[in-house]
Amino acid sequence: MTARFLLHIGANKTGTSSIQRMLALNADALSRAGWSYPDFHLSHCAHHKLAYALAGHPSRGLEPGWRGAFAQVTADPAKRYVISSELFFRNVPPQAAATLFPPGETRIVLYLREHLSYLASWYAQAVQERNLTASFDDYIRLFPQAFETFLKRWEAVYGADRITLRPFRRDAFPGGDIRADVLAQMGGVDGITMPAADSNLTISGNLLFFKRMLNHVMSYEEAHAHPIPDEFGAYAELTESFRGRFETGPDTAALVSHLFARDRAALADRGLDLGPVPDRVAGQPCPDLDTLQSDIDLIARVAHETGKAFLPYARRLPVWPG
Repeated sequence: MTARFLLHIGANKTGTSSIQRMLALNADALSRAGWSYPDFHLSHCAHHKLAYALAGHPSRGLEPGWRGAFAQVTADPAKRYVISSELFFRNVPPQAAATLFPPGETRIVLYLREHLSYLASWYAQAVQERNLTASFDDYIRLFPQAFETFLKRWEAVYGADRITLRPFRRDAFPGGDIRADVLAQMGGVDGITMPAADSNLTISGNLLFFKRMLNHVMSYEEAHAHPIPDEFGAYAELTESFRGRFETGPDTAALVSHLFARDRAALADRGLDLGPVPDRVAGQPCPDLDTLQSDIDLIARVAHETGKAFLPYARRLPVWPG
């Protein structure tokens, strides 16, 4: 039986934003192929608020009566519906998801990424968006992201045969594009316009190091408040050394290999090849002591010129210029 719902549950850091943007901007092409990407409280082109509602979040969910409204949005028996939010995989109890997406009517698609690159990307985002102060190695130890634990929860409700596992590797995608891979999971959709690449750059180098240093003098609420995370994202446009991957050495790679050996073996038993953990990752030094002072001076100059919201907290730092 053809599944009525295709539930793309992530994982995060696997090109989810570009997938969701493509789906949101191609309603006509999807409709011609019998699909709908419901415009149901979309947030950044994704069904994040729906995921929060199913997770029972106290402030980020939906108003009472949303279930009836969702049933109306997905009532057309001639359509199949694709729902996408990376918040589902880790945040939503699968039993709660099943109340809206019955196992017998749902197929789940999940992309997973090699552990070191996944953790590095997630770490940079956590430093940018919260008041995390841990080093990367400490972060790996504090927040081991074992995929198998979460996957078993989804399998217990939906069954392994209803979950399509895909590796987040360019060589596994048609034309190296994960968006094309998602469309292939939908049986192929003609006439899709691929939006321009997203510009949400990953902070790195001394910008990442400075934000981590700033986090020592900020509360969670202060660090998380709009628009401070976006302010640091904008800094990544300033200079190449403020964006991209940050450098990780062989000791970190060995730590990841050790901590996630069982997780990788369990995924391999399922036929999922994430690719090897690299021996090291070339990127921006974090910190780069040779340019640290000049980079902080640059951050400070732009902050003063543009009145950045994080300025009051930066002035708490003894090293802050001016």
